[in-house]
Amino acid sequence: MPPRLAVLAEVALVPVVVSYAVLVVLAALIAAVASGATPGGDPGLAQALTTGVPLWLAVHLVPLTVSGAPLGMLPLGPAIAIVALVATVARRGAVRLVALGDDQARWTSCAVPVVATAAAGHAAVGVLGAALLTPDTASVPADASPATAGVVAGLLAALAAAAGVLRPCGASWSAARLPDWARHGVRTGLAATAALVAAGTAVLLVVLLAHADAVAGAFTTIAPEAGSGAGLWLLDVAYLPNAVVAATSWILGPGYAVGTVAAAPTGAVAGLVPPLPLAALLPTGPVPTWAGLVFALPLAVGTLVGWTLAPRVPEVGDRLRAVATSALTAAVLLAVLALLAGGRLGTGPFDPVVVPAGWVLLATLVWVGLPGAVVAALAVPAGTAPPVVAPAVVVPAAEPETDDDERVGGDTPEDADRD
Repeated sequence: MPPRLAVLAEVALVPVVVSYAVLVVLAALIAAVASGATPGGDPGLAQALTTGVPLWLAVHLVPLTVSGAPLGMLPLGPAIAIVALVATVARRGAVRLVALGDDQARWTSCAVPVVATAAAGHAAVGVLGAALLTPDTASVPADASPATAGVVAGLLAALAAAAGVLRPCGASWSAARLPDWARHGVRTGLAATAALVAAGTAVLLVVLLAHADAVAGAFTTIAPEAGSGAGLWLLDVAYLPNAVVAATSWILGPGYAVGTVAAAPTGAVAGLVPPLPLAALLPTGPVPTWAGLVFALPLAVGTLVGWTLAPRVPEVGDRLRAVATSALTAAVLLAVLALLAGGRLGTGPFDPVVVPAGWVLLATLVWVGLPGAVVAALAVPAGTAPPVVAPAVVVPAAEPETDDDERVGGDTPEDADRD
């Protein structure tokens, strides 16, 4: 096989095979613990192989229909792992292609083949996996649209592969052609996104610690056995990033909703909650009085954006453009995460799960853009010398003029008369 073709085959197949194998192993272990059987038994292995297909589609964020009920709220934890796997394999393939090809045409000979191959491989497997599913499957009665599966899985792989090939395929050279304010704005926007997600994670951790007894009680009630407990623990870990995104939306103001239950710093609506440990974090009463203090977190992030850009972009106009770029970058990324964090959850009282992407976009623009613009406009870049005021020049008073005889000590007319 030619070296170039071998590299592209690795990019297309390795993430698919590795992700499916891991899911099959996990399904087999959970089923074995739950039933007390041997993981390597034939019935258990066959069941794990069939269960791995809908699981593979779910972790690639393909909407499913399980037992006739729609499942669109899919776990972001495994999807993040898939993105990291595809990006790593794509980066390795891009490095090898650069070594084989012409460095002057990296985007056409490196990035395009790798991204297209990753997308095509996942799209094909997504279509095949959805076509193999039927609602009458014995282990998991799940179904999916082949067209939707191909588009979603292929798009996820394409974005992940594009992130992986940026650096080896010459993204730094392309970024160098952008204005300084644009580069600094995008980088600061990425940092602002990370800071807002970290703030949401911190708030979620505080709430988890405050409701630790309720979460532990939910585990004991819902899954008292070892196998079911392990499965429930993995399910909660898989959906933990969804909860982080919902918490980030909460500190920004829009909040989130699960069926009829809604939560935001400005108000909450209690109601029936899903039978999951993470559901113990949903509101059961009015919003506490301290909830409004969380707005200090996005305000601090926006202030730091302006303060960070002030010394990097000397001109005020360019500085404001950089702040706008940062706010837009953070807003778009958080809106995409909000869109992915929610979705359909059956047809009962817990449907749908909504993290309002549009309001998250608007709130992020306001919290990052306004304080960032004010601070960036008023801040003096570090290292800027203060204006130099020229010292006043003191002109000495003119001395009275004297005759040459007086300057040399000669006799004056009055001296001559006295003589």
